[in-house]
Amino acid sequence: MFDNLGFMALLQKGGITVVVLACFSILSAGVMMERLWTFSKFKKALRTFLPGAKKALKHGGREAASAICEVEGPAARIFREGLSKYKEGKTAVGEAMELAARQEILSLEKYLGILGTIGSTAPFVGLFGTVLGIIRAFHDLAAAEGAGPSVVADGIAEALIATAMGLFVAVPAVIAYNYFTRKVNSLSLDIETSAAEFADLLFEEK
Repeated sequence: MFDNLGFMALLQKGGITVVVLACFSILSAGVMMERLWTFSKFKKALRTFLPGAKKALKHGGREAASAICEVEGPAARIFREGLSKYKEGKTAVGEAMELAARQEILSLEKYLGILGTIGSTAPFVGLFGTVLGIIRAFHDLAAAEGAGPSVVADGIAEALIATAMGLFVAVPAVIAYNYFTRKVNSLSLDIETSAAEFADLLFEEK
């Protein structure tokens, strides 16, 4: 009964709930890879753009900073919004940069809800499969009076595999969700600090 423990054999023994959980796992892995690439690109853009923008503003003034901010990128968009409100004063500049920063942070949080949902629901889907497996085991036992343990083996296997698969899918999703959430908070702090420094430099030249 348990001679073949390959992936496809486990899927067959686990039933429909394990197939659903396998789909959850593929979706979760896809989101993780996409977010890793997005976060890496975002962090690299900040690391390369911010020093140059501050240096241009300090040595070349607002015109030089405006020229640098014409490039595409998250930090460039934030600083460009601030520069567009220069004539309205420092408060308006800060508010414009804060609003732009929030929009960039929202882009970082995209798809994280999928990881959170998978992490919280996968164990319950596995539990549902466990219940179905137990029901099947008792049904088989009742249908074959006096039979040995082998009669209920399939039902028990389905129950245990569904539980294990639910945890297998949920744990990485929760870990990834917490990791990306911390990265969002860290990058938010970096953006806020850089925006405040940029605003201070922008109005030091007045």
